[in-house]
This record gives sequence, C-alpha cells and structure tokens, in this order.
Amino acid sequence: MEHGLKIYIDRLTGERMERIEEHLGPEVMDVEEKDLQFHAPVALKGKAYLAEDHLIIQLKIETEACMPCAICNEFVKKKIVLKNFYHTEELVNIRGQVYDYSDPLREAILLEIPSYVECLENCPQRDELKNYLKQGNTQFPFKDLS
Repeated sequence: MEHGLKIYIDRLTGERMERIEEHLGPEVMDVEEKDLQFHAPVALKGKAYLAEDHLIIQLKIETEACMPCAICNEFVKKKIVLKNFYHTEELVNIRGQVYDYSDPLREAILLEIPSYVECLENCPQRDELKNYLKQGNTQFPFKDLS
C-alpha cells in the first residue's frame, strides 16, 4: 500500500522543519475486523524536525471508528482525536534517510479506541436490561466502625 507517510531526513538538515497536512483514506489503518471498522479518512496536521540525533514528529490526528454498541449491537461512529501525538526516532535507526511513520501512527490511533461504546452515549435499550441485572442489597460493611 502506497501512502505519503514518509519523512526525508535530508530535507530537515540545517534546522529546517517539514509541515505535514494529509488526508488519508481509511485503508491506511489496515483493519479487517468484524467489530472495528474505519470508513472515515485519517486527517493529519503537524510537523517533523530534527533535534540533535533524533527525528521528532508532532501531529494532531483525527479519524472515526465504527464499533457495535455494547447494549444493542448497532454500529456507532466514535470520533478518535489525538491532539498531541509525538514520535521520536533515533537517526541511526533510519535506513536510507527515509522514515515511514505509518506503523507508529496506526498504533497510536488503535490505542485510543475505547473498549466499548454506547450509541447516543446512553443507549435507549439500556432500560430493557434492568430486568436481567442483579438486584441486590446495598451493603455498607464499615458503617458500624464510627
């Protein structure tokens, strides 16, 4: 898969900075899961620069993931925003003076995905589950200690 997620190190010498502004298709996420899908583009805005012997990439990342609601299983769109994504890489680890940052970008987005979502932040079908939830006595084991 070809994409524009490459930084050319020779363009950053002499305290130069490269501005990054990209809108990539959802296929950059390379996710083929039944319960996690990406249909929205991945928007990147930020910069890349050299700091001594390190490449620094700083980005704001926005995209949208589709996941099933934890209550009703209808698919819900969840906005994923990383306001301050920073990635550093030692220059000695970069072969050929070209760094592809697609893997760190993808990993950062996947780490921001919540474990579960609810439609409308409070699923309308939540009330139907009350009959199945355990109705127990509320216990206060330390109430007599005062």
